[in-house]
Amino acid sequence: MKNIFIAAAFLSANFLMAQSYAPQAGVAGSTAIPANSNLFKSWATGATVLRGYQQINTAVSAVANAGVDANAIGPSNGSIVSLGDGGNAILTFAKPITNGSGFDFAVFENGFMSGQSGRAFLELAFVEVSSDGVNFFRFPSHNQYPANFVQNTTDMGGPGFATMDATYLNNFAGKYTSGFGTPFDISDLPDNPLLDKTKITHVKIIDVIGTNIDTYRTYDSFGNVAIDPFPTPGGSSGFDLDAVGVINEFIVLSTAENQKAETKISLYPNPAKDFIKINTDKDVEVKIYSANGALVKQGKTVNKTLNVSDLLNGNYIIQIDNNSNKQNLKLIISK
Repeated sequence: MKNIFIAAAFLSANFLMAQSYAPQAGVAGSTAIPANSNLFKSWATGATVLRGYQQINTAVSAVANAGVDANAIGPSNGSIVSLGDGGNAILTFAKPITNGSGFDFAVFENGFMSGQSGRAFLELAFVEVSSDGVNFFRFPSHNQYPANFVQNTTDMGGPGFATMDATYLNNFAGKYTSGFGTPFDISDLPDNPLLDKTKITHVKIIDVIGTNIDTYRTYDSFGNVAIDPFPTPGGSSGFDLDAVGVINEFIVLSTAENQKAETKISLYPNPAKDFIKINTDKDVEVKIYSANGALVKQGKTVNKTLNVSDLLNGNYIIQIDNNSNKQNLKLIISK
């Protein structure tokens, strides 16, 4: 028995030492953004919700039904739409979100503080973005709570409805309480030729099924079971989406600027063997991706020339950055 207690104490100590992220709204160092902040340039103008079950691990087939899709449109006002277990919502915008300085957008939920310092009743969601409405890319999330936290807690909320400390959570929507947006920085996403970080047109919110029950687990980017209070059965089950606010908005260029930005770039020879030439007015940064989106080479041209002799035969996507815009071109290597 002594060894069990020692092991439990060791795990508990490691968990307490794991705190590494921004704390709850109102605490020094928090990244929570108030809904009335002047940082917000605009808000979502369209919302499509696919509801999940009220309680996914039962035979009951009822789905969440609190609120309507339109409640996720416009500024944060406490009016929500519940996604249910594993449900999702796709938000669209009048102008795209762009990867600017600092945080680029924020997601609002209706969590609320508990009687314990820094801890709150939270419901979490994964966040993904797309620049074409087809290919979505998930923010790398981290949930440091142990997989059995909710089931074994002696917290005031009781099993299935525990309170959580925001310092154990990163890149999850719902980390902050009602009235405060959880911000996201597009720079956190790995580069991919299928994602234009300057023109994000869709934001997808996916409810975290916060359970350690086999077949229903969801995982963060580190392979940890993503925990939040589970189950919370009823019409308001799952993530309660309030709003998505835009901080960095894509700027529409003037006609002259747009013509300059849209100047077509080409490369030759294509197919290529050892070198390619790129017809720009100066040397440019280049990234080359495999057909499945993996970055295989990057560098800067020298005299508008790039050595590609180290690439294997096949099809590639080459991304060229000439400071005014980025263009993706197809490249074939044939030796």
